[in-house]
Amino acid sequence: MGSGQSARKLTINNEEIDVIEISESVVERLTQKMNEEKPNVANEVRSATLTDSKKTASSQLSQSDIPVNAGYPIYQPQLTLTALQIQQQKEKEFRNQDNYWQKRLQDLEQKHSEINNIINAEYKKAAEQLNANDKDGINAQDTIQPCKSNSDKVFKCYQDYPKEILNCSSLVEEFSNCVDQRRAQVIAAR
Repeated sequence: MGSGQSARKLTINNEEIDVIEISESVVERLTQKMNEEKPNVANEVRSATLTDSKKTASSQLSQSDIPVNAGYPIYQPQLTLTALQIQQQKEKEFRNQDNYWQKRLQDLEQKHSEINNIINAEYKKAAEQLNANDKDGINAQDTIQPCKSNSDKVFKCYQDYPKEILNCSSLVEEFSNCVDQRRAQVIAAR
C-alpha cells in the first residue's frame, strides 16, 4: 500500500505570496496517513512541527499582543517566485528589449534617410555640372577611355592565362603607370 508514490495531486492557486491556512482536521488526516505508512517518523514530524509553530507563535505574540489561536499552527510566509511572476518578469524584460531594438531601428532608418538625402543632393549637383559641361561643348560620352590599349592588353593576357595571372604582372604595371600619368595630367590641367 505505501510502496509507491501517490498519483493524486493538490494544486492551490494563490494570487498573493502569503500563507495558505489549513484546518487542524486536515493536519490530523495527513499525519494519520503518514502514521499508517511510517508510524515513528510521522509522530516525530508532527510533534516537531507543532512545537516549532508554537515557539514561533509565542515569540511573535510577545512582540505584538495578539491572542493565540489555541491548537492551530501559525505558518510564516515563504517568499517564493510563482510561475506567473516569473512569466510577467520575462515578458517585461522582453518588452524592454523589444523597445530598445525598435528605437535602434528607428535611429538607423533616420540616419540612412539623412545619408540618402545627402547622396541625392550630391548626385543632382554632379548631374547639373555634367549638363553645364555639355552646354560648353564637352560631352561625357564623347571622351575616350584613358589607357584603352593597355587595358585591352591586360584583359587579353588574363584570358590567355587564366590560371597563370602572374605572367600578366608587367602589363598590369604598365596599365597602372598609364592611369597614374593620366590622373596627374588631369589634375595639372585644373
